Amino acid sequence: MIRYREIIRLRSKGVSYRNIAYSCGCSKSTAQTVIKKATAAGLCWPLPEQIDDAEVYRILFAKGRRSSEKVEPDFEHVNRELLRRGVTLMLCWNEYCKKCIDENREPYQYSAFCRHYRAWAKTQNVVAHLEHRPAQSMMVDWAGKTMQTLDRDTGEIHKVYVFVACLPYSAHLYAEGFHSMDSEAWMSAHINAFEYFGGITPIVIPDNLKTGVTKNTTGELVLNRNYRRMAEYYGFAVIPARPRKPRDKAAVESGVGVVTRSAIAPLRDKVFFSLDDLNDALWERMSEIASRPFQKREGSRKSIFLGEERDALCPLPPRRFEVYVSKTVTVPYNYHISVDSIYYSVPFTLTKQEVELRITKSSVAVYAKSERVAMHKRSYGRRGSYITNPDHMPDTHKDFTEWNGDRFRRWAATIGGGVADVIDAILISKPIEQQTYRSCRAVIALGDRYGNTRLDEACTRALAINRTPSYKTVKTLIARIADDPDDSTDNTFAYLRGADYFDSTEQGDDDNGQ
Repeated sequence: MIRYREIIRLRSKGVSYRNIAYSCGCSKSTAQTVIKKATAAGLCWPLPEQIDDAEVYRILFAKGRRSSEKVEPDFEHVNRELLRRGVTLMLCWNEYCKKCIDENREPYQYSAFCRHYRAWAKTQNVVAHLEHRPAQSMMVDWAGKTMQTLDRDTGEIHKVYVFVACLPYSAHLYAEGFHSMDSEAWMSAHINAFEYFGGITPIVIPDNLKTGVTKNTTGELVLNRNYRRMAEYYGFAVIPARPRKPRDKAAVESGVGVVTRSAIAPLRDKVFFSLDDLNDALWERMSEIASRPFQKREGSRKSIFLGEERDALCPLPPRRFEVYVSKTVTVPYNYHISVDSIYYSVPFTLTKQEVELRITKSSVAVYAKSERVAMHKRSYGRRGSYITNPDHMPDTHKDFTEWNGDRFRRWAATIGGGVADVIDAILISKPIEQQTYRSCRAVIALGDRYGNTRLDEACTRALAINRTPSYKTVKTLIARIADDPDDSTDNTFAYLRGADYFDSTEQGDDDNGQ
């Protein structure tokens, strides 16, 4: 406030207007105006003690009509109305002016109305109400204290990070544990919090973590792309707290302390073998916190939320937002991309090209130039395993991988019993089955060249000669049958000796020995 008494005193001492302005912290023109009006009003130094600066101002600058003649607003009513969605001070002032006009009385101007309201609010200690209207915002953060789960099979301990959401008006809290603080967990936590509260707030106030906010400066706010997509889908605005300004989200900072002391700490010695078990115990503690009466406020978090805030929340969309994590990778030479150490195939024509992965809890989608080129059901199996779509393979790889022992046996059985027995004998002839696949495929090629009927006959003859015939035996026999179809002799060649031959030879040796 301008020091009117001091200006009048200094001028009575002959001090220049320039020095008065410097001493009293005002402009030179202000000092001149005060002295001019004081002279006109008959005020001169010394002034009586009871006339302070406020009284001097009233005497010098009082208008024809005193401000006390204006209608004093009902600020208690104004404060209650401001708690309702969409109500602003401008709207309350317009309603106040209309009432004054109807009564043929003079209202305050808007600037004076706001000034008097702020002064009244300070005396009533209602700052929190001004900042936090019902269902207006949700503040979110990660708790500093972590929890843990124990793997039954390996004995490995996994960290659990606790997400906390708070509705500032009712101080109602939601908490949930996650094994990571990545983008997928961050967005899933928001969705679960909205579903727990039963609605959406128009504003979400997070910290400046990279999974949500890419850049937050005075001139620019850049959100993570997936976080922005989720905000657009649910229709809320993201207004991050200023860097290093925790009071911008004081409600959730206080809520994190409550969760740490009343939920995490009491469960510190309990062993959890799964994240679901941990969250069940955490939500049980959070239910107790919600029903606990306030110490300096009537009711509890739950009662205020149910009575004053839940119905004011914006409705949830009909379908849940599908959270996905996006990243760009280069397709390696084996045309399989890695997601959490499990490999998924993409078309082999994209080798050494960049593709975009969109990863959800249930699927892995691959996009090349904004076009989806592959879709897989997400696997949570053994690390290092491969998920391959045969359509993504070149023909040479497809032809090689499609053959196996069972398929060879099924194919042989469709031709005849002789072929089935030969194929089975070849498959069990080596200690490693894969070593026989080339021979089995060669037998298949004989059927394509000579016909399946001749192949079955040749296999039958080969089995009569040797219980484990080779591909060469079958090839020789089928060629002979093709050259002489009427030849039905089993022992066609002298060098082909059956088991009976060796039995008779051994018998003859025994007779000669006797």
